[in-house]
Amino acid sequence: MPDEFWREVVDRVAAEAPDTLLLAEAFWLMEGYFVRTLGMHRVYNSAFMHMLRDEDNAGYRKVMRDTLEFDPEILKRYVNFMTNPDEETAVEQFGTGDKYFGVATLLATMPGLPMIGHGQIEGFGEKYGMEFRRARLDEQPNEGLVARWEADVVPLLHERWRYAGAADFRVYDVMTDGGDVAEDVFAYSNGRAAERSLVVYHNKFGSTSGWIRESVAFAVKAADGQKSLTSSTIAEAFQPPASAYARLFRFAGLGRLMIGARMIRCGES
Repeated sequence: MPDEFWREVVDRVAAEAPDTLLLAEAFWLMEGYFVRTLGMHRVYNSAFMHMLRDEDNAGYRKVMRDTLEFDPEILKRYVNFMTNPDEETAVEQFGTGDKYFGVATLLATMPGLPMIGHGQIEGFGEKYGMEFRRARLDEQPNEGLVARWEADVVPLLHERWRYAGAADFRVYDVMTDGGDVAEDVFAYSNGRAAERSLVVYHNKFGSTSGWIRESVAFAVKAADGQKSLTSSTIAEAFQPPASAYARLFRFAGLGRLMIGARMIRCGES
């Protein structure tokens, strides 16, 4: 074929049916190509599920960094998910505890479009194929899982407007006391004005500690289309008054206060 087939499809759809949404299923780690080069409006981001399940945290953080350095707006086109009809169910892959809800929190608070799979909220274990006319197992919802989902995740989904965009999305390296990057920790902020948010999640069984100060590089486009890389500190992202307090929450309602002056001076621990 002299020209890329899907590129021609995208261009023709844009001209003849401009209200059509094109959603692609990409080959492994080719999600960026499908939206950058082929122009698909959305693409299933299988790397989210596979890498977070397998705790290839450094690998997925690299995917995020590479995308931010090319064009942060691409993140808005990713459809993130924890299961789909071709894969094992969410509870089979992530369990029903903190791992499940930690990744579900990332699902609810990262740019793009979160996709909830069949039985994911109820905790169903049957792999439900697209060819099924009905469920084969008589499963009952896991009431504890549903209750925690409604308490921890649903409020975040109700505020997707805080997280869906990429213009103010910043990813941070968590630096340990030894000067290394804690690659198993996902730390990012989003939003502007009074609607800023900070999400920190350790996708590994164990403990760690460190500091957040400066974001990883991200691309900025000038009015003439020229692209440059820059970064920002967490203080620049949040712009807190020195006398302000920010309440940071964790699961189970635990939380603490952080003084704005400390954020400006040191970052966040």
